[in-house]
Amino acid sequence: MAARSPITCHVLDSSCGRPGRNVPVKLEQLNPTANNTWGALAAGSTDEDGRVSTLLDPSHQLVAGIYRMTFQTSDYWASIGVTSYFHPYVQIVFEIAPGAEKQHYHIPLLLSPYSYTTYRGS
Repeated sequence: MAARSPITCHVLDSSCGRPGRNVPVKLEQLNPTANNTWGALAAGSTDEDGRVSTLLDPSHQLVAGIYRMTFQTSDYWASIGVTSYFHPYVQIVFEIAPGAEKQHYHIPLLLSPYSYTTYRGS
């Protein structure tokens, strides 16, 4: 298997059963020593299959802490002609526990104009 980013994501538009293409995604990490501010780690956009598999270099070493992934859903809805102002963006906050830094973290987002669901993928 080819090396991949230690954190990846996938967007599925569950209202039509298709990948969420061209969704801007930003990954940040909470910095508790800097007044709990968020520091940018990476940014990208979902591909034709709704995935971002290149957020971080495959050699990037994760550290224990709290992370936040932001999906700019308003950009996606506008690109397909759907008027949805309910969730202009979706933020998923997750924690990497001490001792779990070498695991792979996959963040799926199942999206519809008025709801979303997420879980830890594989």
